[in-house]
Amino acid sequence: MLDLQAYPTLDYARRWSLATLEKMQELLLPLESKAPDVITVAASGSLGRLEGMDHSDGDLIVIIADEAMGDYERTRNSMQSVWQAMEPLDLPMPKSSGVYATPAGPEQICDHETLGHVADNKDIFGKRLQLLLDARPVYGHEDFSRLRYRLLERYAAGFLAHDQSKEWVYLLNDLIRYFRSYCGWHQFDLSNDAVDSWYMRNVKLRNSRIPMFAAQLFLLGECSKEKQDKIGWLHACLDLTVMERLQFVYEKNNDPGFSGILAAYEYFMTQLNKEEVREQLIKTTPLTLEELNTTRLPEYHDLHENSKIIITELTRFTLARKGQWSDAFFEYLLF
Repeated sequence: MLDLQAYPTLDYARRWSLATLEKMQELLLPLESKAPDVITVAASGSLGRLEGMDHSDGDLIVIIADEAMGDYERTRNSMQSVWQAMEPLDLPMPKSSGVYATPAGPEQICDHETLGHVADNKDIFGKRLQLLLDARPVYGHEDFSRLRYRLLERYAAGFLAHDQSKEWVYLLNDLIRYFRSYCGWHQFDLSNDAVDSWYMRNVKLRNSRIPMFAAQLFLLGECSKEKQDKIGWLHACLDLTVMERLQFVYEKNNDPGFSGILAAYEYFMTQLNKEEVREQLIKTTPLTLEELNTTRLPEYHDLHENSKIIITELTRFTLARKGQWSDAFFEYLLF
């Protein structure tokens, strides 16, 4: 468990998130009778990371029965029932173009027929990775746990499943693919609205999404030491939040560098939750790449510099694991 006494913003966000998730669980209980096709619901995004605050989105991964996926009415009823139940919380609904806007079935998430498909459905691909990166169940907890375990079995199929001395090669490849695609998208996406902009997205990317990626990457590296039950080991670790995963791996390696990450993360969270900072990051949105390259926004520059502290430390820690994590892991990480 993280000791957040010295980090008031992170402490507040964790308490706010836990209280909100508890309310979610209560509100979703009637789904059993109102929407029996809903198997499990998980909070993702800032709420899933226990970093939510008043402006947090309602990023929910909704999993429904496989037989309902081909039925428009059953699918619509499932999603409407979830969001109607959430209305008392007044959380913003997910963007219609994002991975949280539509449900998925367990067979889609765990489909072995799509192994190795580069042109996999982007919404399903996104849900798979978010289930491993930051999702936290708020309905159907046991079903969520079984689904996530099956998903790990999918990533172990064919190779690691038959030899526990092997590495999480396919999961590592998909994790890198997801992260790099996310970075490429944010680099060139100049779209904006009342709550989002290029500056806002890239501040979050560098200060928050990179640590989220690193936390999963570090678990895969640490798992290279495990030779008996890699699936069980990793599945147990996925209950940890992003910051708890980082802390866990740092402590496993007797490395004191995590405190620097936590301090920089506290600063990011504090600044991002100041109304005047958020306003500047959104309203000063660049309309062209030329404008982006000729504008210096102090609020963005400040948080960009803060992210360098986090990224430099994460890089140092990774390179310092040579000789501790397996040579095969580092080979797959690079090539």
